[in-house]
Amino acid sequence: MCGYSCLSDRMTGQLRDSDKSQIESWIGQGPKNFSLLYSISKDGCSAQKFHEKCDHQGSTITVIYNNQGSVFGGYTSASWAASISGSTRDDKAFLFQLKFSGTDTRRQFPISDAAFGIYSHPNFGPTFGEEAKFDLKSFSGTINNASGVFQLDGAFTFGTHFAMTGVSSWDEIHNGVVTVTDIEVYSVAVKQVTEEPYQAHWRKMPEWNRKLSQELLQEVKSLQPSPEMKLQDYRILLIGPVGAGKSSFCNTVNSVFRGRMTQRAICGEGQHSITTAYQPYVLNSKDNVPLHVRLCDTRGLEPNFGIETMEFSYLLNGHIPERYEFNAEKSISLDDPMFVLKPSLKDRPHCVVFVLDATTIGKLDEKLLEKIKNFRKSATRKQIPQAVLLTKIDIQDKAVGQHLEKVYTSTVIEKKVQEISNMIGFPKNHVFPVKNYEDEMLLDDGVNILALLALRQILYFAEDYIENQRSEVAEGPEEERVDKSQMDLSSKAMTPGEHKGLRGFSSKKKLNIDDDDDDFS
Repeated sequence: MCGYSCLSDRMTGQLRDSDKSQIESWIGQGPKNFSLLYSISKDGCSAQKFHEKCDHQGSTITVIYNNQGSVFGGYTSASWAASISGSTRDDKAFLFQLKFSGTDTRRQFPISDAAFGIYSHPNFGPTFGEEAKFDLKSFSGTINNASGVFQLDGAFTFGTHFAMTGVSSWDEIHNGVVTVTDIEVYSVAVKQVTEEPYQAHWRKMPEWNRKLSQELLQEVKSLQPSPEMKLQDYRILLIGPVGAGKSSFCNTVNSVFRGRMTQRAICGEGQHSITTAYQPYVLNSKDNVPLHVRLCDTRGLEPNFGIETMEFSYLLNGHIPERYEFNAEKSISLDDPMFVLKPSLKDRPHCVVFVLDATTIGKLDEKLLEKIKNFRKSATRKQIPQAVLLTKIDIQDKAVGQHLEKVYTSTVIEKKVQEISNMIGFPKNHVFPVKNYEDEMLLDDGVNILALLALRQILYFAEDYIENQRSEVAEGPEEERVDKSQMDLSSKAMTPGEHKGLRGFSSKKKLNIDDDDDDFS
């Protein structure tokens, strides 16, 4: 017997809010309304009924749920129309995957031959591709309900008109099974804002004005590690995908404190990271007094390139020296002359900050997302606090771009914060929306306030971490000690060269590294 939740699903559809957010980001152009037009579990699995309910409805998504817990389908910006009996061009069409065997597995498969986006026929259900080479043909005629499931008679041709990146066959999408519990078709329309989208604050804020900006500035300038901790500054590690805005954030924060536009960190657009080294920046105030903040820029993350998990672990443990040039083809190793064998608290990051682009967070490559999750797990195991800088909020929500003070009432930005929380597991109050200086010629209070709010809390997190290390500072390092537990290495994992590096270490083997910082000035 069907309970309330089942009845609710049949009335409103099974598509989760997180699925809708993902599909919204794939489609682009802002929030969408999803309205259920057709469901085979409710309306029957009939081509005639499908066209009766879905023809001439504009953009739609088709979502297929099989009995193995896999969910997949397709989007078209064109209208279904039985009368066409042929292909309709659609350069915005794509296929997608939301779940595989009950596990969230989100992939987008964009159109590669726009001339054959969808295929409308009076005897076919939702169909993508062209006749005789259908990428996804759901069913034809009428399929009877057999104890709550439907045995489809459609066709799935792999990679004919859609780029099936990340999978090698349809079996990795539908398990090789075409027995389904439901097919749903939703209309997808641009959300018409009939009510004020900026209502109650989803994050409480004091009054937004020049006074707040100055108060935050003075507070951040005053923060410094406790003298007994023997630290000159807070070391903040910035990590994130290529182009997310790590270097731009360094420039933005520096501009705030210098009182003018600056660009010490080199920024730019490109396929690979502009930053190639572990680059520290110590901030200076307007009167050239060094602050107690060291922002450490790193090479941008890529799915199959850049910093890997072991190298990140070395960063967390302080084994990688400042200005070390990351080698895309070879990670640093224990017997590398640059390897810091006895890192202290000042060498280790006191907070890890993931920098993520609000406009692309839903489109992250699966391997890259997994790398970020692994990095977070590694930092968590070492009890190093973490935060997220959510950049490019002005592009994600144009209204916020015009009025930054609305960021904490914007449902668009709130949804992005929630998306990051769901995807990577960050508490929402560890995610800080910011806008980096990009094409401005003059400083802006709104940009400054967001940067300072984020930096202040990041420094609070760093202070908490340092406080937890008091016992280490009190004991001091043992003479000639190599802390193997801090290296995250086991003797089984070491190469002969690495063993040799350990045996050959002595107090005479010191790293010749200039202690001068790349101070902003």
